[in-house]
Amino acid sequence: MSRLFLYLLVIATLCISLAFAKKPKNAESVLSEENIAATEEEKIANNALKIGALRVGADNVLLPDASAEHPLIISNPEDQPLCKPDVEIKPSRSIKVMEGYEVLVLTNAITNPRKMMIDPANHVLVVSPENGVYSIRMDKCGNSNVQLIVSNAQMDQPAAQGIALFDHHLFVSTANSVYKFPYSDGQHSPTGNGVKILTNINPDNDDAMPDVVIDPFGYAFVPRSVADINDNVDPSQAIIKKFNFKLIPESGFDYNTHGEVQAYGTNTHGSMGFDAQARLWGINSAPHSEIRRSDISADHDLAATGLAEELNLYENPGANYGFPYCMTEFDLKDVSASSKGLGAQWAHPAFMNDSVSLDDYCQVESYNIRPSVPLTPNSIATSVHFYMGEFCSVGDLTTQGSSVGLPCNWTDTPILANHGTTGNSAGHNVVRLHFDDLGHKPRWDKEPEVILEEAEPCDEEDCISPFGLTVDKYGRLFVSSDSTNEVFMVSRIYNQDAVKMLTDRANAEDDKDDDDDKDDKDDKDDKDDDDDKDDKDDKDDKDDKDDKDDKDDKDDKDDKDDKDDKDDKDDKDDKDDKDDKDDKDDDEDED
Repeated sequence: MSRLFLYLLVIATLCISLAFAKKPKNAESVLSEENIAATEEEKIANNALKIGALRVGADNVLLPDASAEHPLIISNPEDQPLCKPDVEIKPSRSIKVMEGYEVLVLTNAITNPRKMMIDPANHVLVVSPENGVYSIRMDKCGNSNVQLIVSNAQMDQPAAQGIALFDHHLFVSTANSVYKFPYSDGQHSPTGNGVKILTNINPDNDDAMPDVVIDPFGYAFVPRSVADINDNVDPSQAIIKKFNFKLIPESGFDYNTHGEVQAYGTNTHGSMGFDAQARLWGINSAPHSEIRRSDISADHDLAATGLAEELNLYENPGANYGFPYCMTEFDLKDVSASSKGLGAQWAHPAFMNDSVSLDDYCQVESYNIRPSVPLTPNSIATSVHFYMGEFCSVGDLTTQGSSVGLPCNWTDTPILANHGTTGNSAGHNVVRLHFDDLGHKPRWDKEPEVILEEAEPCDEEDCISPFGLTVDKYGRLFVSSDSTNEVFMVSRIYNQDAVKMLTDRANAEDDKDDDDDKDDKDDKDDKDDDDDKDDKDDKDDKDDKDDKDDKDDKDDKDDKDDKDDKDDKDDKDDKDDKDDKDDKDDDEDED
């Protein structure tokens, strides 16, 4: 019985041991599978980074990372929209485009085209204050069809200039309201009825043209602005407010009582835009009324001669940008010895009094945030658009572009539409502003790059007057001109060998660097040989010196030995003399 019990105990122990041994094995196996999956995912991501791309979503879709040092370049001819429209539309005026680019007229069938945007199906949406919102359906070649999809008759006021897309809806602004319409990507037919979701933007100004933009998180930004400055204007009349369009009240928002103030004291005009960090930017136009300050220049209207428009970053909620009390200098040195230079802040004379130094007030950052970029006077900027690197290209004037898209190094830098005014040749162009890669800081010291402009300076009535900007999925830039009823498309000149030419050039430079490195190494080896020879010569000299020193030491020793021998001899002679004397004394004693 005891033996049977012992056998059962042994068997039970073995079973328990096997069970515990098996459990870690299963856990280890699962852990191993997870590690393998994680390693594989990391490998996929790293491989994408190596080629200048990103893996996005559960399916690991490969997308270009335009901010990479070596971005993924889509350069195959079959991927490029290289064909031309069946019917060429001649531009209304002679225009000039940046070298290495080409331009065509996409359509001239929309009256007074203003703000534009691209939907996910690559359709162009265009606001026309005269009629409503249009859809432009186009093929790769630039053949287009225009359709009115939102009519002004569907709203209580004409469309202003604001449009935005969010959550399968199209949002359209009027002077006093924002409407929401159902919308499907690529829609090219009239929308259903809209709903008014925001009121009281500008209840006393039927000519106002507020924009509406929506960030990736569903927050909408809507500006309120004034047409001109008088002593009754205050910062609360020139603001930008933020509303959560994911949670719209049943009765809609009231601009006066709802929303949060994103910016005070900024008289924002035209179309706002977001950078790659989803930060809001906008344009604060310079005052149009005459401005004179006798302490600056009694003979000149400062508004016309040296005050800047402003490109502002509206990053910190509730910040004050100084309007209407403060003005920004562009360049007053030609009209006044008091000029302080680009970006300097001055008080507006309409608000100056003896009780406070308004000039000092305008230097305080908490009262007046200075512009990110002071803009050229009288250019009348109307849109800011940050290029996000879609279908970006590399190359130069020698190679041309690796795609039809804008350059990769333009990613996350602003493009401005400068509308200009009738009777003044300033503006009437599209420019790109320079930003530093490090810290994403504007470069005030660099002149803007002109992308598109009139071939000759224009101060007539029907000049090319850029208003809206957008970029499609091929990286092509679209520009609306409201005064000429045109929409232009700017694309880079493509060369299918551009990447190979750039690669060959880079390899040649690498080979040259290798040769230079080899030459440097040879020079170093020669120097090392010379140094070794010098060291050997130094050693030989040292050995000769050591031999001489040894000889001198030996001579010194010999001299010492001779002296010692002489001393010994002298001692012996002295002893002998003493012995002789002693013997003599002994003899005398005996006597």
